[in-house]
Amino acid sequence: HCQVSQVGCMTVRNAVASLEVSTSSAKCMLFHEDEGVISEFSRPFARDVADGPTQNPDGIVASALDVLRQAVQWAGAHGIDIAAVGLAGTWHSLLLLDARRRPLGAISTWADLSAAPSVAELRQDAEFVTDFYHRTGCMVHAMYPVWKWFHLKRTQPEVACRVAHVSSQIEYVFQSLTGCLGVSRCTASGTGLLNINTLDWDDDILEMAGVRREQVGPLYEAFHTEPMFASVAERVGLPSGVPVTVGCADGAMNQVGVGGVRSRTMSMSVGTSGALRSVHDEPRIPNTPSTWCYYLFGGKRLAGAAINNGTNCVDWFLSRAGVKGRDDGAYEVFSSGAGQVDVAGAPYFMPFLFGERCPGWREEREGGFCGVRASHDEFDLYHAVLEGVLFNMRQCYEILARVGGSPDQMLVSGGILNSDEWAQMASDIFGRELLATPTTNSSTVGAALVALQAVTGRGQAEEYIPQITRSFVPRDNMSEVYDRRYRRYLELYDRGV
Repeated sequence: HCQVSQVGCMTVRNAVASLEVSTSSAKCMLFHEDEGVISEFSRPFARDVADGPTQNPDGIVASALDVLRQAVQWAGAHGIDIAAVGLAGTWHSLLLLDARRRPLGAISTWADLSAAPSVAELRQDAEFVTDFYHRTGCMVHAMYPVWKWFHLKRTQPEVACRVAHVSSQIEYVFQSLTGCLGVSRCTASGTGLLNINTLDWDDDILEMAGVRREQVGPLYEAFHTEPMFASVAERVGLPSGVPVTVGCADGAMNQVGVGGVRSRTMSMSVGTSGALRSVHDEPRIPNTPSTWCYYLFGGKRLAGAAINNGTNCVDWFLSRAGVKGRDDGAYEVFSSGAGQVDVAGAPYFMPFLFGERCPGWREEREGGFCGVRASHDEFDLYHAVLEGVLFNMRQCYEILARVGGSPDQMLVSGGILNSDEWAQMASDIFGRELLATPTTNSSTVGAALVALQAVTGRGQAEEYIPQITRSFVPRDNMSEVYDRRYRRYLELYDRGV
């Protein structure tokens, strides 16, 4: 069940290991400042460990330690010393612990929207929504841990009264490896409980949500470390006391891993979902709640947007078109076919099959095709799906550019790079050059760079510049076509189609 990939077969010393727990797998990367990625290991979570909305906390830790042990064994066989372990996890998770710091249930991930009924009531108060947004950089949305907790207190008070610590996925991994409580301000900024201006827990929001200060962990910068438990170090084959970083969110680490800490650089990732991010020296929050603003490190804020619909829409369409399983050849056939479509006369796709996050934050929104004619075939529809996802991304991009300025460069990553046709379409739709790096797991690279900076005191995470391997330049004739189609998409969007 464990996938391994290696880059080269060099012998180096003083590398770091980055350990990431995502929604679906545990990943470990060996990374060296000069050599870059040395080797990568991954282990998909078993179905009884992670099902999307929930994760088994001890199962997550066990999977993470298994993949870390495999990486350490490989490093030992190749004469590589590991100087530190950098942690990364998912944003917006909630885990409740008892007085012994043991889980009271499963981890609730960002995909758990069970708090939607309570959130719908709160959203009736527009003044409250706006005030909360400008305090935290977060939306009043069921994804955020503050509202998961708020809903739990309303619906299961008997569980809430047993909670001693309000924790998260990555905090539990850090606790399990070091025995210490703690959360990075980066991770905390995605809870809805941290004030994005003061970078401290917001007392008014804590009181409103019914969370006591002693229930949340001490706040640290991303580079804070604690020594690994002797028993854990022995289990994975590391020296006792090796430094472990407090852990940061995958989205933030993705920005670091693509070299996006530099000012006026925007990252764009399109995988199962999609995201845009750029770094600023102060909060960048539009007046109307739409995009988000979280914390990175060193006083830097991360302004961004995320959409729920990316390659999951592509996979949905192909499955409905009769493609079975992971038929990689089908992607090539459909991508090639979409490249021959008469774009000006193609149908439109509203990409909200899985609800809407940015910019409208409507969980209940539905997706579908518009303007379909009998002359359209499966390739026209496939083109519309790819285009619709990117139009939603462009909506978010325009908001971010208004509040933070247009970026000097855009770095693209994710599953979109598996299709040159789709990446070229993105360049045409955004009307600007898109640059691609060779790294597939940028968030794991980011966690490694944070670990390097934590143990050396130098600026590896802030100064990293990756190699650019590909670029996509907009075609003038197609950019004009897509501009017209984008305006029509916005009309359909505003009508709630």
